[in-house]
Amino acid sequence: MLLCRPAELPGPTWLLLAGLLLPFSAALEASGPLHRAVGSSVLLPGLQNITHSRSTRWEFLSGSGPQPILQHHGAVLPPAIHPAYTGRALFHPSNGSLLLEDVQESDSGTYRVTGDRESLEIQLEVLYPVSRPQLWASNLVAGAPGQLVCEVSEGRVDSISWRKDGQPLAPGRVSWLSSSSSVLLLSPAKRSDCGSYSCNASNGISWQETSLEVTIEGLSHRLKHTLRMAVVAVVFAVVSAWGLIIPVCQSQKLRIRGELWRWLSCYTCGLVCMACILDGTAGVLWMWEEGPSVAVILPEITLSYLTVVTFLVAITAIFQPADFSHLKSKKAQRAMGYAAPGAVLAVLLSSSFLIRSIYRRHEGGCTRFMDVTVLVASTAAVVALPLLAIGLCYQRTQSCPQEQDGSWIDKVSFEMSEPGPKDTIPS
Repeated sequence: MLLCRPAELPGPTWLLLAGLLLPFSAALEASGPLHRAVGSSVLLPGLQNITHSRSTRWEFLSGSGPQPILQHHGAVLPPAIHPAYTGRALFHPSNGSLLLEDVQESDSGTYRVTGDRESLEIQLEVLYPVSRPQLWASNLVAGAPGQLVCEVSEGRVDSISWRKDGQPLAPGRVSWLSSSSSVLLLSPAKRSDCGSYSCNASNGISWQETSLEVTIEGLSHRLKHTLRMAVVAVVFAVVSAWGLIIPVCQSQKLRIRGELWRWLSCYTCGLVCMACILDGTAGVLWMWEEGPSVAVILPEITLSYLTVVTFLVAITAIFQPADFSHLKSKKAQRAMGYAAPGAVLAVLLSSSFLIRSIYRRHEGGCTRFMDVTVLVASTAAVVALPLLAIGLCYQRTQSCPQEQDGSWIDKVSFEMSEPGPKDTIPS
């Protein structure tokens, strides 16, 4: 202890105060709290001038009052130990200390040793060692609030400290839920929050630490579904484009006609209609996650219109293909002829914008971008099968030529494969 001598006190007074302070400081040090584990032994120190005391008494101070442990009179008689402490308490007459064995949590409290003219109180805390903390994280998505939780199931916890990549974290980011759990707040989570986090729980006798590698997801579950829908819509649009290009690239003599043209037109328009629906749904999910945007709302209106038109074309091609030959309006023929190609272009542009925006959103996290290779390959293989079947049927009919009749299906297929009016509207 460092003692500072006041200038205003005379020499004899200062020496008197110093002599009084030294015994008190020794007593305070001796009565400091002791921590022991459950099942261990603890040695409680005795009085310093025990050799000058003719009797020594140990007792436990509980809420109901002092409970005697032992009484020792002189050096001839053995100490009288209370039955509750028989076999657990060992007294050392030479220094007045008391050894308690197999201590339990119920032994925590204040112990007092009393001599002839002085006494000493000692605080004892019997604790269970802390168990290994359980460290887990909530669903961590970039831009959204998240948290890491450290929980200790066994043992009293005096403190919980956090580290990231070996460096202590600021206390302002940590909050306590209870005496055995602590929460680290990530609000909002960002790319720089990725790393190794450790949680250290300790009490007076033990400490345990647990580490967790934390990664921040760039995309939420909703945006992952949005990406899948946009990718499938692109695959549908590309396959539909092939169904539209193949008849145009054929010569007039070898052009697909008749029933094959009917099924090809129906499938192509139906596929591009489904692409519009998927792309429109992906746009709605994107705005649900990120908020309304003009760059998404305008394509949504266009896709809604194209969905209706391509759906009507597909239904007409299935049930009433003869209606195409009765179209005399130039606008109607153009709408029917260019609806599918326009829908393919709109889906490709809109889906590309969504995929690019989702990728930028993903860069806020530290995980790898979602792999869609299997999704693209499997979707393309499935939707291309009907086109392959139509192509095989066409090759079979070409190898076995038959006399072509002048049916309305041939007329319709010719008019739809070359959009534009062939007849003029009489004035």
